[in-house]
Amino acid sequence: MTEEIGVVGAREHNLSGFSVTLPHRKLIGICGVSGSGKSSLAFDTIYAEAQRRYLESVSPFTRHLLGAVSAPQVDRITGLPAAIAVKQLVSTPPENSSVGTLSQVSDLLRVLFSRFGDYPANQGRLLASAFSPNTVEGACPTCAAKGSIHDLDLNAAVPDESLTIREGAIAAWPGGWLGRNFKHLVETMGIDIDAPWNSLPAKTRDWLLTTEDTPSVTVRPEDLREYISRGYTGKFRSARRYLLDTMITTGSETVRARTEEYLSNELCPDCNGSRINPAALSVMIGGANIAEVATRSLTDVAVSLHAAISFDLDRGHNGAKRFSNATDEAAQVLLDELDKRTSVIDNLGVGYLPPHRSAATLSPGELQRLRLAAHLHSGLHGMVYVFDELSTGLHPKDTDHLFTHIEALRDAGNTVILVEHDMELVRRCDWVIELGPGGGARGGQLMFSGPVAEALDGKSSTAVRLRNEAPSEPWRAPQEFGDWARCTGLSANNLRALALSFPIGGLTTLTGVSGAGKSSVLRSVATLARAAGASPFDGEEEPKTIPRRSSTSGGGEGGDLAEADAAGLEVFDRVVSFDQSTIGRSPRSVIGTYLGIFDKIRSLFAKTDPARSRGFTASQFSFNTARGRCPRCEGLGIITIDLVHLPASSGTCPECEGRRFTEETLEVTVEELTIADVLDLSIDAAATEFAERLGLVAHFEVLQRVGLGGLLLGQSSATLSGGEAQRLRLAAVMRARKRRERSLFILDEPANGLHPSDARVLGKLFRQIVDEGDTILIADHNMELAAGSDWLIDMGPGPGPDGGHVVASGRPDEVATAGVGATASVLTRRFGTAGSGAADG
Repeated sequence: MTEEIGVVGAREHNLSGFSVTLPHRKLIGICGVSGSGKSSLAFDTIYAEAQRRYLESVSPFTRHLLGAVSAPQVDRITGLPAAIAVKQLVSTPPENSSVGTLSQVSDLLRVLFSRFGDYPANQGRLLASAFSPNTVEGACPTCAAKGSIHDLDLNAAVPDESLTIREGAIAAWPGGWLGRNFKHLVETMGIDIDAPWNSLPAKTRDWLLTTEDTPSVTVRPEDLREYISRGYTGKFRSARRYLLDTMITTGSETVRARTEEYLSNELCPDCNGSRINPAALSVMIGGANIAEVATRSLTDVAVSLHAAISFDLDRGHNGAKRFSNATDEAAQVLLDELDKRTSVIDNLGVGYLPPHRSAATLSPGELQRLRLAAHLHSGLHGMVYVFDELSTGLHPKDTDHLFTHIEALRDAGNTVILVEHDMELVRRCDWVIELGPGGGARGGQLMFSGPVAEALDGKSSTAVRLRNEAPSEPWRAPQEFGDWARCTGLSANNLRALALSFPIGGLTTLTGVSGAGKSSVLRSVATLARAAGASPFDGEEEPKTIPRRSSTSGGGEGGDLAEADAAGLEVFDRVVSFDQSTIGRSPRSVIGTYLGIFDKIRSLFAKTDPARSRGFTASQFSFNTARGRCPRCEGLGIITIDLVHLPASSGTCPECEGRRFTEETLEVTVEELTIADVLDLSIDAAATEFAERLGLVAHFEVLQRVGLGGLLLGQSSATLSGGEAQRLRLAAVMRARKRRERSLFILDEPANGLHPSDARVLGKLFRQIVDEGDTILIADHNMELAAGSDWLIDMGPGPGPDGGHVVASGRPDEVATAGVGATASVLTRRFGTAGSGAADG
């Protein structure tokens, strides 16, 4: 093997055609502001070329299935071995994804229970798939693998029995035409809809609410007191049937939330919430079934199963040996694999997680470490590992611990490339590459490449950060707050009747190690705010009011809030709550369409003389309609081949060469730019070209203010990191914000993926928002953002069961001075001794 990777003439995306060398068997940090070209070099050039070379080595038949894989825009790359890429998880885990599936421990558990479980008498051995709720044979038939059974809540369905049906006694029925239709059908059937509900016969009331009958009824105008122009035939559904049908068919979260208001939610009596077939639940190892084992921590799972199966292998329950030698060896192989997997997970600090926990409830840091565990477990050497934002979702204390495992990868003979914004991590690398000087069109240049020791002597912004030369005092000048929000009894995941307070009109940051309970607090406060009357707003649609509960019970996304209480949240008109989920549900959702910018640009193209002469309308320039888009890729620019036994493969569309549109459409230009060229512009570049001309100055400014100026106008929303997705939603909120409304912003790691200088811009925006009277509650690991907050709440002291408590709270300088908790020591190390309250940093 050569001693270095040589990249010559890198031109992918905004890279300027520079050449650079990367030494083998070293830790290499690639840094620079957002949009400077870090991922273009690491992933789209180096890793893409390694992947292309690998695919060229497979059989001709497989290559034919995969299609042509385009080479990255680079003259040549030398000394490149096989590579593994670990990118940020930019999509929300599937609803049925769990800790067990992410760690692959669930697969091992199913095989172990299938082969070595104690079966009831007269029950044959089950296949491993029978122990999964996601298979036909393994799903509980009673609840259809949902774990719970919905049924009509009679009290909620008819909250006021003195009302008549015409007046809306059956609140569970929908409004609008469908609700009027149900009333017409009932009246036609001879039921008195003008009599008080409590005066109707009990049998009639029960039938209206719960019957499974769905009779078709012909409605005639003369049979109704209400005027209708002509008759029709409609199908009646009881309140219960309507609600259950709606839960299955609706794609709207708002409709689902309204529907759940009228349904009780009870654990399935047959599977007790495990979603697994009772036959599989009757199989035991060490006296516990697979669902019970899955509630233990990953660390305990390995220990307990090892002990129980080893006991059976040795003697069995009747003192006789149960298994043959071959089976004995198979068990040891499976147990060894279980031990190895859980050992790596335990070393990464997330061994406390149970396999049954939903992946959707994990913090970004917990997700990141579970994904990393599979790669650290592989034991490969001589490879190139490319990690994207390794520090994402991790407290500095967690990052320190994780970095030792990354160093172990290097010491095993691998070349490790980190695309990283955390200068603490970059400083610990062997080699640093800095790209810049700006983002987008202002980036893509090689600013520095060499040993970290040499970089420390430089004058760039990265060198300043490497030397830990923090900006002026970060401590925010002390603010006086008269009004506070106080929440008590928060119980979700590892929170146990937690109480906390934060100032109304201030910026409050939750800090703490990954898994300390920060995300659980955010979800709980958001749920309480909605229960107090605040309208939810997701930044994608107009605010929608969810019917107000009579109490704060029901948990929802905030967990079990039956005993929770809050004071002060009633002052908010709306709650703007974002998590790490993505925005776009398909590759067709792009940044330019999010704020309506691309609609105006398409209209501009349609007004040009060439477009008018050909009869082109704005739809000609949309990749979502058939008229002007490429017919081969249907406007996606890529062709994806879904293979049964291999991961799906994507490549540039050979017909439009990734430009999305037909040649005829691309013949129309504005300022010598085609519509495809416009989609390839960064937000910053598009602002210069179109902002004033289209009256979109405010739209572009708000995108730049939230740190998205370097992203492309045509970039798929589905490719955004969690932090980028939140900032795009935040931009939409800023555009739609009404000054007279009081809003509570709840954001989960909004600085995720930002260079320190970009995070500082975001911090200034937060200051502006609170200075205008709104309130912000965030959870973040960016210590500069935390140090510049009005109030700091440090969670911990550890992750999982060791967390869920408020370790320290107060102004950031007070928390640092107190020296309690993991965050205090980091603040002191990075920003020195807290002052008495300095000006804004």
